Amino acid sequence: MLEQEAQILDEVLVGSAQGRAVVAPPLKEKIKERLGKRVVLSTIYRMLVRHGWCKLAPDSTHPQGNAALREDWRKN
Repeated sequence: MLEQEAQILDEVLVGSAQGRAVVAPPLKEKIKERLGKRVVLSTIYRMLVRHGWCKLAPDSTHPQGNAALREDWRKN
């Protein structure tokens, strides 16, 4: 089973070998196409952890968020 997962990840994570970031939702779609069935996003996260991948960056901020207000809140 782990060998099959590793093979699938190798196929869909071609760009990551070149130093690009891996984003789970698009990866989910690629794996869905590869397997031919629905895949839950939490399954993708667990699969990445099983194969040594880790989260390198925090979630992004909301695009309509106010950076100045956020900094004021952090200071206080």
